[in-house]
Amino acid sequence: MSFEIIMPVLGMNQDTGIIAQWLKKPGEWVSSGDAVLSVETDKAVQDIETRHEGYLSHVKYEEGAEVPVGDVIAQLTATPEESTASASAAPAVSAAPVPAVEKPVAAPAPIAAVADVPKAPVPIQQSSTGKILASPKAKALASERNIALADIASSGIAQPFHAHDVVNYVPMKATAKSRSKVSVKVAPEALVAMEQWLGTEGFTITRAELLAVMTAGALRFTQAIESDSDCYVTLAADETSILNPDRAGLSGIELITSAVDSTVSLWDFTDSPIASFSDDNHAGISIAFFGKSEWTVDLNYDSEVINAKQAVALLSELVLRFSQPLRQLL
Repeated sequence: MSFEIIMPVLGMNQDTGIIAQWLKKPGEWVSSGDAVLSVETDKAVQDIETRHEGYLSHVKYEEGAEVPVGDVIAQLTATPEESTASASAAPAVSAAPVPAVEKPVAAPAPIAAVADVPKAPVPIQQSSTGKILASPKAKALASERNIALADIASSGIAQPFHAHDVVNYVPMKATAKSRSKVSVKVAPEALVAMEQWLGTEGFTITRAELLAVMTAGALRFTQAIESDSDCYVTLAADETSILNPDRAGLSGIELITSAVDSTVSLWDFTDSPIASFSDDNHAGISIAFFGKSEWTVDLNYDSEVINAKQAVALLSELVLRFSQPLRQLL
């Protein structure tokens, strides 16, 4: 027994749909209610569920292919052997559908379409440069940061784009012309006390590394970058970097000496006589700390990375963590 999966109708005046992503692989078992693939139309990206079960086979189209409504795009078969045989016999179509004559599949029951149970649609912004495949989250993030999807496509990143593709593309777009600055004064007593306590507990973390932990935590909390993305904080004075310092734990911080595209360039001048600094490096966000009894925190940022409202929120959250350091450990 087998069941056909067809390109469903997801909206009015829809003639075709684009396969944004296969959520199941050929030969993989699919249970009733599982999402098999994501389909993109002019207004939405939807996950398509099945009411039947079987092994995914006869996959006719690759991701990115535009398929007419009602066309068979895959099947569910009863045995993995049948699925494997069909996958090796017929390669997937990567462009417009090509007419083909297929042998009928024997089935004791009428063939049923499983592509009629889509999840609720998620509105997306249509690209003005043509059909560029991107998830709704990626499109919203690109719009928020004023990044054209066409620019991401021209950089060679494979479609469909996801949120991390937009985030990783940001450093390439940062320019000195779009940099802005915001500053704040902060009392460092609570953070210094925490440093002393960590020393008595046997931690060897430096002040710069502790500042990196606080900065990454504040950055992720204010959603200036995607919460599921990597966050590289570069300790610019010695040109070393930390990957996701707020997630590594105070005893698990690992310094990286190889060059990376930093999310944040961090300068620690709290133990130096330097009272001001201008940073023109490529990092989209640069934070410098000055002073002894009272700290000045300068945030230089690229407006294509975070906007003014996010910069203020980031700095406010950072100050809150300095005054209540245990927040970082919760």
